[in-house]
Amino acid sequence: MNQYNNQPRSGRRQSGPQYRQDAGKHGFLSVLLFYVLPFILINGLIFFVVTEKPKGDISIGESSDYISTTMELKISSLLPLKSMEVTLDGNPVEITKTGSKIYTANLKNNGALEVKLTGFNKMRTVFGEQVNVLDDTPPVIKDKMFKEGILSFRLDDSQSGVDYSSVTAYNEDKPEILPLSIDRSTGLIMFEIKKENLTISAKDKIGNEMHVTYDPKGQSVDDEELNGEENQLPDDETLEDTENATDSNKKNTN
Repeated sequence: MNQYNNQPRSGRRQSGPQYRQDAGKHGFLSVLLFYVLPFILINGLIFFVVTEKPKGDISIGESSDYISTTMELKISSLLPLKSMEVTLDGNPVEITKTGSKIYTANLKNNGALEVKLTGFNKMRTVFGEQVNVLDDTPPVIKDKMFKEGILSFRLDDSQSGVDYSSVTAYNEDKPEILPLSIDRSTGLIMFEIKKENLTISAKDKIGNEMHVTYDPKGQSVDDEELNGEENQLPDDETLEDTENATDSNKKNTN
């Protein structure tokens, strides 16, 4: 008998269920690592590049003078931008790049701020913000009272405030009529109205000016004109159409 028959051969090919199971696992891992995962990653990256939309965020600063404010636009997109458009009520806004992905602009009007971002993959994002921190309205009259020819009222301006030194009035005979009194602590103002209409003017602290005209009865002429326009008679064409319709109805009745 050969003395080497009972010794294992190092180069003998292994076989059996355990070996086949290990070989199957090795093959599955190879396919997963070298084919499936790269396929998923590459296609996922392509999908991201093709469908990713630009992203950004707008912040509107407070205004210390109520005349101008600043806008800051921060871009949070990972992909580069192809174009950027900023408008205020449809008018282009000049922007300045102040950081790697930060842009600023100086705004001098209230309105609807809109930003359009277009990525290099041609995907577009539109977003906006309402600008309302600036003072673009004049003072308004409140708590009006009229008694014995004396008109009293308060002026209100919620932003820059009322410039009481600008409060004056005028009529056809006098270009400047000063108020009888101004109480700045309460805001109460008094004017005397005689036989003519009186137009009161006032400004806020940044120059927005109001003009309101009152008749000798203390009624606002502007309100009367508005009511008169609403209640005015129809024009000639409307009257003619009405008459024709009435005549037609009479003929049909007969």
